[in-house]
Amino acid sequence: MDISTTRCLNRILAVSILILSVGHPTAMAQKSPGLGYVFPPALKAGEAHEVALGGYDFTVDMQWFVLDERITLQTDGIPGDYHVPPPPYWFGPRSGLPAMPIPREVRGLINIPAETPDGLVRWQVANANGSSETAVFYVSHGEEIIEHRSRDLPQRLASLPVAVAGRLSRLTEVDRYEFVSERDQIVSVDLMARRLGVDMNAVVEVRDESGQLLANDTDTLGQDAGLYFSASAGKAYTVSVFDLDFRGDRAFVYRLALSTGPKIHDTIPARAQRGSTLELEALGPGLQTGTAKPESIKCTITIPSDPVVTHFHHRLPTPTGDVSVQIPISDVPERIRNEEVTAITGSEAVTAVIRREEALQRYSIAVMSGEQWSLNVESSGVGPVADLSLEVLDETGKVIAENDDGAVDSDPALQFKAVMTGTCTAVVRKVSSTSDNHVYRLQCLRQKPDFILIAPQTVSLPLAGKSEVAVQAVRSGGFDGEIVLSVEGLPAGVTATGDWKIPAGKSDAKVMLESAADAAVVAKLTTIVGSSMVGSTESRRIATANAGGNLTPRELSDRQVNQTLLAMTMAAPIEVLVVDKERQRDVHRGTTYLAELELVRKDGFAGEIQLEMTAKQDRQRMGTRGGILTVPPDQNRAWYPCFLPEWLPMDLTRRIIVHGVVAVPDPKGNVRYLTKPGNARITMIMEGALLKLSTENSDVVTPMGEIQEIAVNVARSPKLPLPVKVELVVPEEATGFISATPMLIEPDKTSGVLQIFSKIDEQLRGQWNLTVRATALQDEKWPVISESEIRIEYVSAP
Repeated sequence: MDISTTRCLNRILAVSILILSVGHPTAMAQKSPGLGYVFPPALKAGEAHEVALGGYDFTVDMQWFVLDERITLQTDGIPGDYHVPPPPYWFGPRSGLPAMPIPREVRGLINIPAETPDGLVRWQVANANGSSETAVFYVSHGEEIIEHRSRDLPQRLASLPVAVAGRLSRLTEVDRYEFVSERDQIVSVDLMARRLGVDMNAVVEVRDESGQLLANDTDTLGQDAGLYFSASAGKAYTVSVFDLDFRGDRAFVYRLALSTGPKIHDTIPARAQRGSTLELEALGPGLQTGTAKPESIKCTITIPSDPVVTHFHHRLPTPTGDVSVQIPISDVPERIRNEEVTAITGSEAVTAVIRREEALQRYSIAVMSGEQWSLNVESSGVGPVADLSLEVLDETGKVIAENDDGAVDSDPALQFKAVMTGTCTAVVRKVSSTSDNHVYRLQCLRQKPDFILIAPQTVSLPLAGKSEVAVQAVRSGGFDGEIVLSVEGLPAGVTATGDWKIPAGKSDAKVMLESAADAAVVAKLTTIVGSSMVGSTESRRIATANAGGNLTPRELSDRQVNQTLLAMTMAAPIEVLVVDKERQRDVHRGTTYLAELELVRKDGFAGEIQLEMTAKQDRQRMGTRGGILTVPPDQNRAWYPCFLPEWLPMDLTRRIIVHGVVAVPDPKGNVRYLTKPGNARITMIMEGALLKLSTENSDVVTPMGEIQEIAVNVARSPKLPLPVKVELVVPEEATGFISATPMLIEPDKTSGVLQIFSKIDEQLRGQWNLTVRATALQDEKWPVISESEIRIEYVSAP
């Protein structure tokens, strides 16, 4: 099957079906791990990188997979502490919004060979509770740096081009980057976030030295933001990045790429036929004059005939410098629409420009009775996205097929069968008005007998159990033969049982995997294959699967993989029961509440149970958190610590969801860590605080190097006759420059003086927001906390 046919069939299929793997009920009751991000999210090829791998409900025994065999990943496997979002928080109506899941991170080392091409790479994890969906990181050959901004000051970029790995880690955060242009030039800014799996609608702004806004782009369409502008030699510019709704979270990672010189955003034709020589027109800013205005340039290129090559990379010379262009390769004739080229006589593709004043464009298609045709429009992978629809009319003008949103963004795709010989009309129509011209590519294929297969990307298989796997066949060109299925790469002890075939004339089958009772509980990447006689030739097709990670795929390859991750599972031999689960517990703000849990042990299990806060909680957390509590062997009762900050509103209940983790050997003696969710949420309602800290001089200006004394007062409830420890919490970037010796306020005292020390260092110049924290320990263990913010502005010493 040629590449164009495969692409079109996949587009049609993705419009209409969702493939689900039906797992064992026991596995579904467990907490499968989830993935979030890699930081830094962009890694340079040819190097080994230390990274933080963020995800949800991790265990120490996870298996790690990179779906590119050239790249290796090593980890210590030990999840760190919870990364609960820091202040500020949503208050008022927004405090009831769904909370972001709370990640934990594992340290890792990713080694990327130099020959690895630029692009997104998928990774995945699994344990004995199931598997995650895929997540992505980006491989680059350019200059990649990591943000290291101090406070909210702009980070100075030494030179361009460069890409910065950043993170909007808290609500209202705005990241700023500053550079001085070395010459008069075009600067292009590309923000990659949704392509990295981050559900963020980013805003990118560029301002000059006076603060005047020069250019901005707001990603309201969920396509990632990007812009370009003219920069002048010796002038400073600031690029700002923030979320449209001013959200922020540990998982809000991004890559901000700044490049210089001319840029190509479209080519005509959009694809090139394999083995052809053609005149290519490139569109973009600065291609002729070097100014930030749309221009074009033409060149003649020859496309290789190698059937393995999917993209042709060409270095295009322009009057203002060379620019790289990447041209996708197709297997059908490629033409350019003009007054003469509006008729389709066979399988071919047409690149066209739908201009701002046009509402639609028409094409005639010569068909014969009984032929099956596949049509699709590409816009999102061609250049700036246009929202287009596609319909096919018969000779009377009746609509016989139509589609609006297809497999990739809003690009449409459809198929139809000609019921008579004659001419049909394809209509490409603008769905929404726009002031821009847009390039698109219409591909029309007269289908040949063939098929493709779609399989689930993850499958869970319980130990000593069975699991059904749904495999879908998309048939084309009248092919209706039997398809024999097989699976490659199964772990030891797992077999494919039953009838592995899709019967003639059928479009799907549910095939069975079965685990032996003595199998090792492992996860493994597998491949599902289908074979059939198509005409006189045996055709073998590898099943593809829809994979997660990229939220704005530009091409189908950004969404699909050829591997299915099979995760074997075991059931956790415990139940975690919340005592009085229907009751709201009255809890003082700023205190630690001990929630009573009953632990039911089954199947003779008598080991330790680790109680953890589940990653996905409801409502905004606002600093609410649970701990990690180890329950000794044979103990059937536990009191789980829930910390409720002093600023929580009193008009909403607060809830914490927990699960238990136990270590159990599989039949081969491998220790696996099994999770069991609690049967209910721990529900609390807020009462007044037991402890309140205040500071008398909270906004001061002081020379660097001098001791600053901050008077502090504590008010205690009669329920808290305890000593209070007062300490200074400084930002990470101020560690080593600002410090204070903790002080103790005895139960019979209510005030004291905290001395703050600073070094003489230019890095301290300016305003710092610091936190003074007061802590009392109930039962010498559980914290009661109150905090107060102070601002210190450091100036030069006399």
